[in-house]
Amino acid sequence: MDFFKLSNAGNAKEYFGVNWALTTKCNYRCSYCHPDLYNGKIKTAEFEVISNFVDKVFEYCDKKGLKPFFEYAGGEVTYLKWFGDLLSLISPRGGLVSIISNASSSLDWWNKHVHNLHGVYLSFHVEGIKDIEHFIQVAEIIEKSPTTHLHVNVMMLPERFAECFAFAEKLRSRVECTIALQPLYYGFGGAGITGKYPYTTEQEEIMKSFRGRSYQKDIPEPRGSMMVSMDNGEVLKKSTFDLLIEEKTNFVGWDCNAGIENIVVTFQGDIYRAWCMQDGPIGTIFDAQLELPASPMLCRTKICQCGADICSTKVKRKVRGNIPQLVAV
Repeated sequence: MDFFKLSNAGNAKEYFGVNWALTTKCNYRCSYCHPDLYNGKIKTAEFEVISNFVDKVFEYCDKKGLKPFFEYAGGEVTYLKWFGDLLSLISPRGGLVSIISNASSSLDWWNKHVHNLHGVYLSFHVEGIKDIEHFIQVAEIIEKSPTTHLHVNVMMLPERFAECFAFAEKLRSRVECTIALQPLYYGFGGAGITGKYPYTTEQEEIMKSFRGRSYQKDIPEPRGSMMVSMDNGEVLKKSTFDLLIEEKTNFVGWDCNAGIENIVVTFQGDIYRAWCMQDGPIGTIFDAQLELPASPMLCRTKICQCGADICSTKVKRKVRGNIPQLVAV
């Protein structure tokens, strides 16, 4: 790599991130998703347990002088009957909520709850989509919300690449939002990524170069943009997608602040530092107290594929003999 430090841009130092896999129920059955992302076999915790853990996160953040930033995913979280109530517990207390969604819930749902959403990351799944116009109308609702960031990931299935690309171009023509042509990885949704789906050179170049339309909203930026400290002294701002598409997410041997700046929560309620699940769980949402590590971990995962994981501060080590040394910053 040609850089030695990765740190969050924007307002990240003011926030503590909780990336939470909330439900295994989804109305899609995409071939590239792990079955746990849609089969519903893992029962979602009771709302009381979930709301109690939200309280613990707020208490933890109060002690640290931080504000919580919850990122909820599934499954399709908007199909949980109490999800709107959960949003109402967080937003009025100053916490932020972003969600990943396939946009299939009704326009009424989106109109009712969009004001409590700081960010929405819509995923376009060509294998599951039933109504492209509905997807775009949902995007338009989010686009109009002055307090909600909108990003769309178009999941680029190689054998249907042309369809996915055509949709991305149509969306860009109608909605101001960031768009990523997302390459697919084997092992997505499981305990580890093993490699990328095969793409042609032309497809790779299209994914690298395509972007959505820039827009301005006066809202916090707790995650997503990174400051990259280069070996030559330059400091560049890049998105997590930029790093992923440039294949600059191998941080083996680096110190990673996952578990300090942010945590992840599995469908079962187990807490890990990151989705690589390196070093095992560090707690559960059922614990009486939220106790988290104070020191970084040494990365041993070759592909850091999840945006939540990439967003943890990372510092490259120098090796002198057999003794690892932190790079001075």
